[in-house]
Order: sequence, then C-alpha cells, then structure tokens
Amino acid sequence: MKIKTLLFLFICLSLSACKDDDDPSGNSDRPDTQAWIEDTMREHYYWYNEIPVTGKLNYANDPETFFYSLLSDKDGKVRGSKHQYFSYIKELTGGNTRSTINEEYSYGFEFTGIYADKTHQDILALVLYVVKDSPADDAGLQRGDWITEINDAPVTDANFASLSGGEACSLTIAKWDPATKKFVIQNEKINLASARKVEDDPVYTWNVIESPVKNKKVGYLLYNHFTAGKSDDDTSYDDHLKSLSGSDFNGVDEFVLDLRYNNGGALSSGILLCTILQPGNQVGNKLGYLQYNDKQKNKKVQFNTNQSLLGSNGKNLNLKTLYVLVSSSSASASEMVINSLEPFMNVVVIGETTVGKNVGSLEYTSDDKKWEIHPIVCQIYNSVDFTDYADGIAPDVQLDEAFTYVDAQTVSPIEMFPLGDPNEHLFKAAIDLIDGKATLTRSIEVPGTATYKKVPGNSIDRKATGSVIINK
Repeated sequence: MKIKTLLFLFICLSLSACKDDDDPSGNSDRPDTQAWIEDTMREHYYWYNEIPVTGKLNYANDPETFFYSLLSDKDGKVRGSKHQYFSYIKELTGGNTRSTINEEYSYGFEFTGIYADKTHQDILALVLYVVKDSPADDAGLQRGDWITEINDAPVTDANFASLSGGEACSLTIAKWDPATKKFVIQNEKINLASARKVEDDPVYTWNVIESPVKNKKVGYLLYNHFTAGKSDDDTSYDDHLKSLSGSDFNGVDEFVLDLRYNNGGALSSGILLCTILQPGNQVGNKLGYLQYNDKQKNKKVQFNTNQSLLGSNGKNLNLKTLYVLVSSSSASASEMVINSLEPFMNVVVIGETTVGKNVGSLEYTSDDKKWEIHPIVCQIYNSVDFTDYADGIAPDVQLDEAFTYVDAQTVSPIEMFPLGDPNEHLFKAAIDLIDGKATLTRSIEVPGTATYKKVPGNSIDRKATGSVIINK
C-alpha cells in the first residue's frame, strides 16, 4: 500500500521516543511486552485518557489479557452479553487471532443459517457465495444451496462454525422450492476436499444491464473487502477496480455498489472507490478527515479524492446517484464510503442497518516481532463534519437478500438468484427504483407461511476488521 511512508516515519519516531531510559508509566518492573503495549496505547489510543492508572494495572497478566484491560467501553459494541472490542491484539508467532478469508485455510464459501424447527436443535445453513477455485467451487456448491448435514450428522450450533473450514467432508444439500415453500433434499451429496488457502478477490463479480422500463445503462459491482492487493506491495485488486471503471463501467447512467458482504478494510481503497463513483466536478475536493487524540501533532488529517489515483486506465463515472446494497455485516470502510459520498450525491441505501464502525485503527508491532496491536486511533468524519453512525446506517429500503421477515428474528426463505442477476432480490430493488417502479417507502415484507428463526451471526462476521484500517 503506497500511502505509507510519511505516517510510518512519524509512528516510528513516536515509538522510538518511548524507548528512552525514562519510564513514562513510572513503573520500572513492567515486562517488556506489557511496557510496549502500555506506552503505545497511552500515546496513540483514541481514548487514552480512559486507560486505568498504573496502580490499577496487572503487569503479570499475559499480553492479550493486559491489552484488553486497557480498553475503553466506548471501543466496540455490546453483542448479547459480551462486549466486542474494535481494537485487538494478535500473537504473530502463535497464529492469527483474526484473519480474512484470503489469508486462511477455508472451504471457500460464506453462509448464514436458520433453525430447522422450534426446538432450535438443528440448523439449515444457507450458502451466500462461493469463492472461485476453492474446495467449495471445485465440489459444485452454489449460492442458494441449503446444507442440512455434515458427514450425515445434522448441522447444529456445535458444528455450524466448522463449515468455515476443516477436513474433507460430505454435505447433504436441500433446495428451497418457493412454490411449495418447502425444502427438497437432494440425492447427490457435495464432497468437499480439505480446507486450503483460497484467494478471495474483493472484486467478486460485476455486470452491466439495461433497465427494462427506462432503458438505463446500469453498472453493478459486488465488492467484498477494501484491500489494495494480495500483499502490502501489491495493488492488483485496486488495479482491477480502475480497469473496470475505464472499460465495462464507462458510460453507465446509474450504478449499484454491492457491499452486503463487505465488513471493511483499507482507507486508501475506499478513497479510490469514491474517486471512481462521485460527481466529476467534486474529484480532488475534501472527502473527510481523521480526528486523532489530542496528543498527536496532526490531530486532524484530511483525506481527498484525487484524479491521479485513477492512473492511466481508471475513469471517474460522474454519477449523480449511487445505489448501495448493504447488510447487517456491512461495516467500517463500507460505511465510510457511504457517509463520505452523501454530501456530494444522492446515496440510496438498500438492505439492512449496517454495523456502525466510525473509527480507524493503526497497526503497531513489538520490537521482537512477536506481538501486533491494532488500537483505535481516530474517528472518521465526512466533509461536513458528520460521524454519527455508530449505531449503523439505516437503509432507505429495508430488505434481506435471502428472507422476508415476520419480526426481527423470524423469517421465511425466498428464491435466490446469482449475484449480479437482475432478478436477485437486492439488485432488483435497485433496478425498480431506477425505473420508477418502486419508492423509498417500501416496508419489510411479511410472508404468510413457512417461518423460521435466524441463527445469530454468520460466517461473514469472522472476517471483520476492527475498524477502517488507516494506511501507514
């Protein structure tokens, strides 16, 4: 990622200042790792003034426990009975405590689920999308398949998460019949090979269609995470975005940006996407700013779109309206893009209320390369000083891609179509708005029969970054 050098230099200078003989905590008995964690957090953490005083810290705790003991209640959200922090720590020699699908061993598909009956014992797991050239793709698993069994045993709360990856296994599949509102078990099983590393290119699929009524040229892009490339030195994913803007999407009248599976990533990729999508006369203007704590020399850092980001192949699409498809998993940089573009254009949000992550993090690595911390260091504002989406961005049209709702957790399955197909539930809602066949007053649809309770959470949530990742 190219926007690193100056900020990285600043961070290095700041951290090296903490290595002087003077102990800023006044406690000379701190283990090295805990000392590094505390000093870094007291300098850079957004809520540094809420870190407990030295006398209340337990330096005998392991580094992970010690790190979480420093965090503010303002950091993260309460989910159920647990507080889930946006800041996090990982041990570099002991495996990844958080990872994205393109960094881990996986079967290569994402899923959600419903309970099969009122006892909430068995689960029906719904395949949301399948990654190309993954074990799931090789085995023929498809979006819209319902997994009822793993190795002839029912899917339950105990083994639901194992669908993310593991040993070779067989899956029993059902198909939803919208006419009879019943699941139909398929005779042929899906045989998955063992999980392996898979590459989840964020530019998952795209399409250009003509709207059936007004004959508008409509671009569609499913973008699954804000990542510039396969490594810090690679920009192939960003380059793909640029290439599409200058070729397939060139000349579109309307655009549908699908962020339903996108729970965040790098600020730089978000700025690139805004540069492609916003009105042409706004390119180069202030998009927003990062508000750091009052210890930082640069407390407020502005970020702009820029024509130069498009390179030789990219093109600004000069849009007046943007339709964004979201879900309850859409977060962080996805929300930053929506919030940053709203002052400049009409942004129509379709889907569910988003997560609500209006903060940014930086990565710090210990001198011994054994630990890495990702604390929240800033809050993100748009160009008109708006940042109040910590409770999520509410949709203009409330819909779910796979269900109609009776209440917050009771649903009925609907027919699913391939992502990018004009009949797909969320994409069709956007097309209907473009053609004037629907209005923004659409309410939650209530089915008549075949209702089920949703399983809390889904596989998308495991990929979440703590916040927008600020490029060093």
